[in-house]
Formats: sequence, C-alpha cells, structure tokens
Amino acid sequence: MIVFLRKYVYIHKRKVNKDEDDVRRSPGKGGTGMTLSRVALVTGASSGFGQATAALLAAQGFQVFGTSRAPAPNAPGSFELLPLDVCSETSVQICLQTILERTGRIDLLVNNAGFAQGGAIEENSLEDARAQFETNVFGVLRMLKAVLPVMRQQGSGQIITVSSLLGVVAMPYLSLYSSSKFALEGMIEGLYHELRPFHIRVSLVEPTFFRTKFDAQPPATPLGVYESARQSMMRVVRDGVEQGPDPEQVARLIAKLAISSAPPLRSYVGPRANLLVALRHWLPQRIFEQVRHRVFQIQ
Repeated sequence: MIVFLRKYVYIHKRKVNKDEDDVRRSPGKGGTGMTLSRVALVTGASSGFGQATAALLAAQGFQVFGTSRAPAPNAPGSFELLPLDVCSETSVQICLQTILERTGRIDLLVNNAGFAQGGAIEENSLEDARAQFETNVFGVLRMLKAVLPVMRQQGSGQIITVSSLLGVVAMPYLSLYSSSKFALEGMIEGLYHELRPFHIRVSLVEPTFFRTKFDAQPPATPLGVYESARQSMMRVVRDGVEQGPDPEQVARLIAKLAISSAPPLRSYVGPRANLLVALRHWLPQRIFEQVRHRVFQIQ
C-alpha cells in the first residue's frame, strides 16, 4: 500500500507541476487566448492567497476585481480593489452591481474571504460559531446567490472556492474552523452537480498552511484545562504558516483551474497534502489517527 501511495503522490505532483508550467507560459496582456476578455472577482484579495491570485489572473489577461472589507485608497497594483463585506447582503449587491455596470458580465468568482476561530469547542461561544459560519459558509453562499443568475444568463461561468485541507482532515483547537470548511466542502460538492447542466464549472482548492497572514482568533472563554494543549497546537499552526510555501503556489493552481476546460472538483496543494488525503482514505481509522497525531503534533 505504501508503494501505491507514493506512486499516486508522485504522478499527481508531476501533473500539478506541468499544469503550473503551462500557467506560467500562457499568454498575458497583448497575447492571444481565452483569458483576455474574462472578468474575475476575487474576494479577500488584500493579502495572502487572494492578493496573489488576483495579481496572477491580471497578469494572465483577466480583468480582475479584488475585494477587501476596507481597501486602502489608491492602492497600487495590477487589479482594482473594491469594498466588500461577505457578511452583508447589501455590500455584496453593491459590489456586484458595480462590476456589472462596468463590464456587463462575471466569468470567474474566486471565493477566498474567510478567517479562523481558534480554541477548544468548549471554549468557543455560540457567537464565535455564528461568526465563523457567517463568514466562511454563509459569506460564500451570499456570493454564489449573487453571481449565479448572471452566469446562468450568460450560459457560462466558473466558481473556484478556497477551502482548506482542514476541511478534509480536522485539526483539534481549530474545530470551528474545520467544521466550517467541512460544511463548505459539502455545499460546493453539491453545487458542482447542480450547475453542470448550465455549463458553470465548480472547483475546490484545499491548501495546507502557507506563508500568509493566517492567524486563529482566541476563544471567547479560555479554560485552564485546555491551555497547554491549545497553546501547543497554536504553535504548530504558527510554525506551519511561518515555514510554509509562498502563497504564489496556490495562486498558480487557481490560475491553472481558471484556464482548464475540465477542472477537477477538488485540488489539494501544499506540503504532504495529497499524501495526507490518500492516507485518510486508505488507512484504517485507528492507524490514521496515529498519522493525525504525528502530523499535527497532538499531545
């Protein structure tokens, strides 16, 4: 089985590397190709995955509108940054209307806005949980409901949603965050099949930890019994972020999906991502729990 898994990961990594090379070579402004006239909306584009993705799509010839809850005025860059709070129906509608008035269409939506709530479940309040799901799940749902009528009328479109490997393999002390990503995985998987008749492509991107501003929010009511384990787990997260790959790697994957005629539903990206998912599917639960404890350094 180990030989099979190593072969599976090797083949997948070769395919990803080839696709990323194709993205680097695809035409940008002034070239030829399908990207030249496409309009992209990227949420959470002020930093991290969103910023890297918006910049790369712009370089590939997309007309890109990034969003942020509070964009800096006159911010330099290759794409325009619009104000957007995915938790506000009014904000979503204003942002979408602004883009449609200027372009008349939306070809690509990249759902990237989100945050992480830390702490043990017992330490988190119901308000913590509502806020986590309001942004990570219902925020995506608001964006979907806003753009889907436009894409159906166009007869085409694409939706790429940034999830997390923690939406496939849960991490303790990020349980609310993991559960919001698990919910997102189910919603987008169902959407994938619902939109096939309308020629709207749907994909999930599941990164591990990357060198971004990812930082879990502290719990509302921290309890001493969890303190040591929680702090240990948060150190694992911080180390993973600080030592992680550049978010440009995720941006290249998203750009590759954006120019694919048949993008897969799920794409895992980051150190050991494909191996961890493969082990989750193939190993007995008892054995996989040992893997989980080792990977996440669970005490």
